[in-house]
Amino acid sequence: MNTFEQMLSSWEAKANEINDRAEYTLSLRQSDLVKIKALAEAYELPEALITEGLLNAAIKEAEQAIPYVKGSKVIRVEEGENVYADAGRTPAYVEAEIRLSKILPKQDQ
Repeated sequence: MNTFEQMLSSWEAKANEINDRAEYTLSLRQSDLVKIKALAEAYELPEALITEGLLNAAIKEAEQAIPYVKGSKVIRVEEGENVYADAGRTPAYVEAEIRLSKILPKQDQ
């Protein structure tokens, strides 16, 4: 690959990354703000990038931690075993995420 193709590919990736961002204001504990600022200083990165990374990692862990609650409805059979619908918070979370992902980008335009 030549230098210009690499550069253009890099720009395209950055443009897609930037277009996927949304601004959001939030309140933090003073001690958490100090830690974000310290991480930003230690890694010589913008505080917004540190905050975004931490929030993204926390969301991924939170999603994985939502417990499965065995419901009463059989949704399929795998290897002769019944698989039951999740009666916990996951279905409501997934439904809200799908619905909001369709609504939020329209508000930013």
